[in-house]
Amino acid sequence: MTTRDHQRAATYRRIVDVAVESLVESGFAATTTVEVQRRAGLSRGALLHHFPTKEQLFTAAVHRLVEFHLEAMWEELAAAPPDTDPVARGVWVLRRASRRPSFGAELELWGAARTDERLRTALRSAERGALAELHAVIDAIFGPEIAARPRYPIVVDLTVQLMRGLAISASLQERVREEEPLIDHWADIVRGLLTADPVRPDS
Repeated sequence: MTTRDHQRAATYRRIVDVAVESLVESGFAATTTVEVQRRAGLSRGALLHHFPTKEQLFTAAVHRLVEFHLEAMWEELAAAPPDTDPVARGVWVLRRASRRPSFGAELELWGAARTDERLRTALRSAERGALAELHAVIDAIFGPEIAARPRYPIVVDLTVQLMRGLAISASLQERVREEEPLIDHWADIVRGLLTADPVRPDS
């Protein structure tokens, strides 16, 4: 890889990082190509060389936001007390990761994608690409014993959807303290689901 190639790669990363920074700080509507160009301190030509269209820029930013969320889950897991009940630890690790501003920016893009087919395609591609790592980190968060339970997959899906809903609610009003009993109640429900015998189709 030549020096010029390294410079191009560095500029590409700089543009993506600045786009993500703008999405987190200012939101989707304010993150225009002009704003990204200004923040990055680049000429219009330099920006267009790497990202000829707005859709290409947002596609790269979406992939980076998904990476940030995965990194946040690993970080929250590393910070969690090791002697905590695995179910409570798992639920709270996912909740704390979903409070990160980068996850809020990702959810905002999902809302914008409702009427933007290209953005929706980019989001789906990013999530599909990260699916294996997402499952790996969630399995690590709950631990092998919990992950082996028959109802574990549905419990994970329900928990992820709950965290997304709470993150959306938090963007409208600050109710962090009021959420704490809800998270603890959900952990109790999860324990019940995991320990109950699975329902047989012919029962």
